[in-house]
Amino acid sequence: MYWAFFFLILFGGSVANSHEDIRIATGEYPPFTGSQLVDDGFVNHLIRQALANEGLDAEFVYLPWKRSFQAAQQGQYDMASYWVCEREYQQDFYCSDELYRGQLLLYFRADTPLPQWQTIDDLKPYRIGAILGYEYVPEFRKAMEEGDLDVIMVSNDRLNLNMLLNDRVDLILLSDTAMQSLLTEHFSALQADKIRAHPKPFLNYQAHVLFPKSLKGSAALQARFNTGLKKLKASGEFERQWQRLLNGEFIPQQD
Repeated sequence: MYWAFFFLILFGGSVANSHEDIRIATGEYPPFTGSQLVDDGFVNHLIRQALANEGLDAEFVYLPWKRSFQAAQQGQYDMASYWVCEREYQQDFYCSDELYRGQLLLYFRADTPLPQWQTIDDLKPYRIGAILGYEYVPEFRKAMEEGDLDVIMVSNDRLNLNMLLNDRVDLILLSDTAMQSLLTEHFSALQADKIRAHPKPFLNYQAHVLFPKSLKGSAALQARFNTGLKKLKASGEFERQWQRLLNGEFIPQQD
């Protein structure tokens, strides 16, 4: 009996505190990810909850997007949050199951004509604002690199929207939820009224977490994360967090 009691004392504490720390490279994209957001934003909070379901703790490290991707690719972090699971990425990463689905839209000023476009080539006449480190569709990236599109790169979405409002660009790319968050947090109602979204989505995307193949445990971590994510969705917790996103609850309240 004594030895059984001694065994519980010796090992019970380690079992109770057996949560592993998972280091995750991420970036700033309110309201989905952000160091100043409530719960680190919608996506990072989902990741935290999915990992917690499997007895794992999340540690988010915020970096510029391009650097976060490269650092994870090199195995400096256990995961990268968050990305579209492009075929080219799958050479270096395992992709999680789908986190959520979203849309990337083209925004323009209300005092300008509705841009007419069906393909990337149709965007050649326009000045387009884009973000350093963000990943866009391959056709857009290729046209940009080859100089076929007039693209002005800036460091964040707030600067990008300011360029649009000040007629320095004609179009910017942003998700509908991110745009609403940006307008609510940083711009006036008068400024918001000057912005319109093109009815044709630029991109329908699926969001994923990436696990670097350069780390031995990544395939196992991917499986554990996917299990935790399934539990999250089956319990109804995902829907509760989605409603928080729609209600703007990940944006800090101004005093």
